Amino acid sequence: MVMVVNREAVRRRTVLKTIGAVGAIGSASGIASANGRGNRSPKLELVGHSTLGVRDGANTHAAVNEDLELAAVGSFASVDPEVRIVDISDPSDPEMTGVTDVGRGNDVRNSDIHPTEPYVFTANEGGPDAGWAVVDASDRADPELLTHVSVEGAGAGVHNVQTFGEDYLICALHHGDRGIVVYDISEPGAPEEVSEFQVDDHMVHAAHVRDEYVFLAHWNAGLYILDMSDPTDPVELARFDYREEEADVPLRNCHHTVPHPSRDIVLLGEEVGSSEPGYKHIVEFNLDDGETELLSSFQFPQHANQTDSTTFWWTGHFSDWGVDDQEDVVFSGDYKAGVQAFDVSDPEDPVRISQYMPNEGVGEVRREDPVRSDLLDHVPFTWGAESQLAGDSGYIYAADATTGFYVLELEGY
Repeated sequence: MVMVVNREAVRRRTVLKTIGAVGAIGSASGIASANGRGNRSPKLELVGHSTLGVRDGANTHAAVNEDLELAAVGSFASVDPEVRIVDISDPSDPEMTGVTDVGRGNDVRNSDIHPTEPYVFTANEGGPDAGWAVVDASDRADPELLTHVSVEGAGAGVHNVQTFGEDYLICALHHGDRGIVVYDISEPGAPEEVSEFQVDDHMVHAAHVRDEYVFLAHWNAGLYILDMSDPTDPVELARFDYREEEADVPLRNCHHTVPHPSRDIVLLGEEVGSSEPGYKHIVEFNLDDGETELLSSFQFPQHANQTDSTTFWWTGHFSDWGVDDQEDVVFSGDYKAGVQAFDVSDPEDPVRISQYMPNEGVGEVRREDPVRSDLLDHVPFTWGAESQLAGDSGYIYAADATTGFYVLELEGY
C-alpha cells in the first residue's frame, strides 16, 4: 500500500528560497558566502557552441549520449518536424552534421538517444497521429527515419520520450487518455506496445528513469514513482500527489521529475506560463514504505509575474543533476533566465550559485520572423540542460531556442 506524506511535516519543512534581488546574479563573493563554501566562486563557463545553422524553426530539447558522442536537438515552429544531429566528439566544437524529417506532427518537443546504439527517438506533437519516431543516426551526415508510430488515444501526439534500459521506450502523451505508453524497442524498426499507466485521467508530461524505477511528472497529479522491473506491468510504489498535499507555495503543473543519482530525493520542476511562475521542489522518497516528504521549494531571483507579453518567460523547463563531486548541483534550463546552477547539497536549503545566459551567435541567426512565435525571438530562451543524463564527463549541455547548442562546465565548485 502506498502511504501519503505527513502534511504537518510538509508545512513545517517547506522552504521558499528567492535568493537575491530581481535582476542579474550577485557578486561571486556574495554567492560563496550565501552558499557557505568559504572563498569558492562557482561559475558556469562556455566550452563549445553551435548555432545549428540559420534555422527557420526554433530548437527544442537537446538529448545527449556521450558514449556515442552524439546529440539530437528537436524543432519547434515554422518547420516540418525534424531532428538535428550533432557530433560532440570535440566538446569545444560541436557540429551539426545532418537533419532529417521525422514524419507526422508539427514539431519535436523532446527526444532521447538509445543507451548503446545510435538510434534517436523523437516525441512528435501536433495531432493524434503525430506519435513518435525512430531515427538511425549511424551515418551522422545522412540520418535515416526508420519508422513513425502513431499512438492510439494520443490527443496531440507524444510530448516526451525516455528510454528504459536497452529494450524499452516510455512515451508520455501529455494530452489524451492514456498517460504513458511503454514500447518494446528491441527491434527499433518494429516497436511493439507492451503496457501503459495513468492516474485518474490526468496527463503525464514526462518520465525519468533511475535503475528499474520510473519517476512520472503527472502534471496536476504531481509525482508518481513506478517499479518497472517488469516493463509489461508498471506498479505504483510512491507518490507525492499535488491534489492531496499542502505546502506554503502553489503546487502546479508538474513538468519533470528527475531523481538524484544516489540520494533518495527527486527534483520536481514546474512549468507555468502565466501569472506567478512555477517552482522547483525537492521531495524525499522512501520506496520501502511509499512515504514522500517535501523538503524545499524555490524559485530563481529574476522571477516576476508573467503577462500576456511575457508568457513563459520566468518559469522553469528541463533540469538535471550533475555528476561526481557535482551530483548535488541542479542544472536547469529556465527559458529567459538561461542556464542556472543550484547547490542542493542541503536539500532543505537550495542556493543558486551561477547562471549562464546563452547569447552566443545571436547576430548570426534569424530572428523576428513573422511566422514564428514571438517568445522564441526573445534571446535567450533556453529549453533545458543535461549533465548526468548525458554521461560521466561533468559537462552541461543546453539548447537555446534561437542561438543553438551549448557545452558548458561548472568551475570552482
